[in-house]
Amino acid sequence: MLAFAMAFVLFVNYSQKKILKEQMRVQKLDYKHQEELLHATILTQEKERNRIARDLHDEIGSKLNVIFLNICRLKKHGQKNEEIQLITDEVETVIHTTIDSIRFISHELLPPTLEEFGLIETIRELQHSYNLAGKVQVDFTTVDDSHPIENSLIELNLFRIIQELINNSIRHGKATEIDINLHSEKTSIKLIYQDNGTGFDTSEASYKKGLGMKNIESRLHIINGTYQLDSSKENGTTVMIEIVPNKTHEI
Repeated sequence: MLAFAMAFVLFVNYSQKKILKEQMRVQKLDYKHQEELLHATILTQEKERNRIARDLHDEIGSKLNVIFLNICRLKKHGQKNEEIQLITDEVETVIHTTIDSIRFISHELLPPTLEEFGLIETIRELQHSYNLAGKVQVDFTTVDDSHPIENSLIELNLFRIIQELINNSIRHGKATEIDINLHSEKTSIKLIYQDNGTGFDTSEASYKKGLGMKNIESRLHIINGTYQLDSSKENGTTVMIEIVPNKTHEI
């Protein structure tokens, strides 16, 4: 009986270990599948952004230029008519504003600087566009001897993350000042993002991660990144990001 009991216990232990091992294998496969699905979703999203940006630039932008040329012709022929001059001036102003808006949106969707000059110059371009608009002051600093980021997937996703953080700061935090610090080494990339917005209490039950933060988490997961978020009411928000480049893959 004692031998039978011991054999039964050993059999149960063996069965439990086997079941646990199988569960871990299934979870690992499920995790890998989710990671691949997430990566594919991000890639599809970027391809769609590229398509929309090109359509805006090539189709709508070119047609607006044609309209502008016709307005100039109409303005020339109606020089003696004050009403025509007034109308054409108003239309011309609207066209210029619309062209600038399309250029800004297309650059947001597909920044050409990123592919040609890299992440640092693209952030500087983004900084300039926000500072020129005047609604928020963006300061960007980086170390001169920073190691170049040679991974296009990291550059693209970090840029998208910075875009999302700035949008959150302006839209939800009502921030007027934003500081971005980027330091890249061979073994790690560190980004510190701070704003002077209204902030929020992450410990409150009412706090829920919005779609923006979930998107940031998804992108960080793809490029093997982690983040820490520090925020409190009326004290702004700080986000610290760290990425290990050699564990990621290219697009």
